[in-house]
Amino acid sequence: MKRFVSLSVTTLLCAVIIKVLMSQASGKTYIKKYEEADRLYNLEEPTEKTDSNSLSLFLEVAAEAPGSNDALAVKSLIKAGNIHQTYQRFENANRCYHEAIAINNKYVKDDASLYEAYLYLGSSLYFANTIDSAQYYFEAASVISTKNEGRRKLPEQDRLYNSLGTIYFESANYLQAKNYFERAMQFSSPSADDYEDLHNGIQSNIANCLIKLNQFDSALKIFKSLSPGEQQKNIIRQNTAHCYFELGAYDSAMAIYQSLPLENGFHSVVALTDMGRIYMKRKEWQKAEVVFDSAIARNKYISVKIKNKEEALAYLYRSKLANEQGFTDEAITWINEALQEVHLDFTWSKPEDLPSDISKTVSPITLFSVLHAKANLLYGKYLKSKQGVSLSAAISAYKKALETANFIKLNFDNDEAKLFFNSIYSSIYREAIAAAYEAVSNNSQYANDYLFILENYKGNILYQSLQDARIKSLVGIPDSIKRRERELKQLLALYTTRINQSGQEKDAQQLQKRLLSIQVELSRVQKIYESDTSYSAYKDQLIQSNHSLEDIQNSLTYGTAIINYYCDSAAVYSFVITRKGFSLQRINLDNVFQKTYRSFIGKVYHYIEGERYDGFEESQMLYRSLIAPVAASVEPFENWVIIPDGFLYYLPFEALVKNKLERHYVLLDHAVSYHYSLSLLFDKNVHYQNQHYKKDILSFAPYAAADEYIRNSGMTELPVSGKEVSSISLNTFLGEKATKQNFLSKAGQYPIIHLATHASIGEDSSSNWIQFYPANHQVVDNRLFLHDIYNIDLHRSELVVLSACETGGGTSAGGEGLLSLSRAFMYAGADGVVSTLWKTEDQITAYLMQKMHGYIRNNISPEKALRMAKIDLLNDKSIGSQYKTPNYWANFIYVGKLHSNVSSYTIWLYVFAGMILFSAGIWFIARKRRRASSVA
Repeated sequence: MKRFVSLSVTTLLCAVIIKVLMSQASGKTYIKKYEEADRLYNLEEPTEKTDSNSLSLFLEVAAEAPGSNDALAVKSLIKAGNIHQTYQRFENANRCYHEAIAINNKYVKDDASLYEAYLYLGSSLYFANTIDSAQYYFEAASVISTKNEGRRKLPEQDRLYNSLGTIYFESANYLQAKNYFERAMQFSSPSADDYEDLHNGIQSNIANCLIKLNQFDSALKIFKSLSPGEQQKNIIRQNTAHCYFELGAYDSAMAIYQSLPLENGFHSVVALTDMGRIYMKRKEWQKAEVVFDSAIARNKYISVKIKNKEEALAYLYRSKLANEQGFTDEAITWINEALQEVHLDFTWSKPEDLPSDISKTVSPITLFSVLHAKANLLYGKYLKSKQGVSLSAAISAYKKALETANFIKLNFDNDEAKLFFNSIYSSIYREAIAAAYEAVSNNSQYANDYLFILENYKGNILYQSLQDARIKSLVGIPDSIKRRERELKQLLALYTTRINQSGQEKDAQQLQKRLLSIQVELSRVQKIYESDTSYSAYKDQLIQSNHSLEDIQNSLTYGTAIINYYCDSAAVYSFVITRKGFSLQRINLDNVFQKTYRSFIGKVYHYIEGERYDGFEESQMLYRSLIAPVAASVEPFENWVIIPDGFLYYLPFEALVKNKLERHYVLLDHAVSYHYSLSLLFDKNVHYQNQHYKKDILSFAPYAAADEYIRNSGMTELPVSGKEVSSISLNTFLGEKATKQNFLSKAGQYPIIHLATHASIGEDSSSNWIQFYPANHQVVDNRLFLHDIYNIDLHRSELVVLSACETGGGTSAGGEGLLSLSRAFMYAGADGVVSTLWKTEDQITAYLMQKMHGYIRNNISPEKALRMAKIDLLNDKSIGSQYKTPNYWANFIYVGKLHSNVSSYTIWLYVFAGMILFSAGIWFIARKRRRASSVA
């Protein structure tokens, strides 16, 4: 007999089918009872009566067998639990599983039995809507699965990973969910009786992930390839209709929906909601209203008083329908009904009410969507009425939505999923920034709200990753787990590189299979961390940690101004913070600005020997657009920290001029540095001081001299690079010694790292690399890719210098900056990175780097040292004027923390002033004593 409860991503899990191992017969009574129970259990056409008899016998065996045959007692309890679960008696089922686990752990100690108990207990808890506990037991089963891989075949691993995939899907981690579903397919056996149903279910789940990842054509292709049985046919057809809806093929979607037998069940609620949305798209308001109301009524009938996301979504779309018709207040009422439905203990009484604890929800991603929609409604109401109360309520709703987004992302176990989440839901940041700007313009007290929104957008993922690495170093997780995590990350980098290099489809498939296995195991290791109470406590603190404007101002020196930009398609917002004040400006963009920007980038990123630089006109126009509006706030300050956004990451601000005729660069008045966010700027790194820590520079120049391997590598010799690094460091690796392996073994030991070599940037990780010496003609194997850099521990590093081509460029990832080599080194823990935005000229590079390191040796901070080196270049009469235009020197930028260094002259001023005060203090005390004695 096959027992299952059908559940796909729309119904959540694929079938739970029990596979039983028969015991050998014996003369004992309970053995005979077990055999009869098992026979009834496996009937092809079981009835409620045969299941009841089987259950009674299993429970009798469970009562009689302990002490003489504990293993049989465990099996009986698991099967008894499965029968209870078939009839949705979840509490009874859970008791059986728990008792089986207790007996197994105390007496039997069999991994296979424990695995089954965990798996089915997880399933039972899931169907009972105890999702967190279900996940715990699924995770426990997966640990046993991983431990036994290649040693012992455990049953139903396909269903285990399908179940975990469903939980990741529910958590909006669609990339990881897809990994788990694909992992489930690897465990499915085509020879199994139920293979077709399982294959169709898992493939449908993969397609649903692709829909969420906006890969609609790929999803549709999967749906069309399936040949489902009668039980699954309508579910697959409904998923296909939803895919057509997302593609905008509304007629095709509606045709399928109208042909479906919409029986009672959550499937019908989902279908009705989509049909209502199609009517909305067609502006058939009355039909949409009828269908949405029908979906709500049907959901109430099914779920009675149990809260669920499908009803919340029906309310959400009912709200959108009212808003489309211009009924804003009615829309807000419906959205509050949605909020009340998706949250476990929230009840609204006023339109602006919000839940306090975002974790108390039946679906975090649905809660986020509802809060986002509510914020938009309230802001829309403000734009119509200009009433401050609506604007204030909108800001609160946006903040609560972003708090929910952070909660969701913090529970993702990989950065790729977080970046995707940001890209899909980027509109909320644009809308929230616009609302917060409006609020600050009316009342400066909203500045902290603007800052909260901006910091949730900028560098948030990078900041969380750095904090997570720090937390992991503090918690009491065994070293073996930490070591395994490092090994898996290294393997992940290795297989990612090999997949990108593989030209054979068969090889690529094998590598993809192994990569998938590593990703899943790495996810399991992350869950071990999350089971640690101290790790969870630190993570909770991370959710709550936010910098206030006052905190930032108190952390700034008097000579520093921060210019924090946010870009959307129509405007640039400029938020200036100094120790004593702040300002916020909105700079409108037009076609002239866009044309000017493109022209300047084209000229400054370009140099040809003998060709004159001609970018001063554009430079002046950009200064007037981006700096002049805030000049009164920032001009008095020597240090500018610029936190760019979007296209501004490619702009070297120090090359801008106020006047195209005077050609007085920003560089000459200000030390310009860059960063990704305020949180990262003020994040305090801890540089480990131990006996292995060398206060010195580690430098590499693999292409300093040509040899056979260099000539055959396809890249040119860089003869000046040898001179460049030899003059700044004693710990220098040249030519054949400058290998990737030597770098990886040495990098974590030095505070300053300097790499003078070839590099590349591109659209994906495989085209972003730094080249080391190509030993044995292995060019690609001796490249350091982005994913390699992420796994280096550089928390001891104060500065990494990348004097190669375009190391600071890369692909813009909304709010996270450029996914560049320089960002990768920051991710690995370095305080700051000097990198280049475009291809460098060798002689100028060597000059700037030697000068910069000379200043750093004299305790000048990196950002000031780089500025002083550039000024030296401009003032050096031995260098031709053709090399003094920005296209030769503005490519070098510093991204990182500000270093509070003080010149020796200033130190002696302080010492001298201290000596005067100390002497004055002694004189005052002595004088006081003399007066006291004379009075006596």
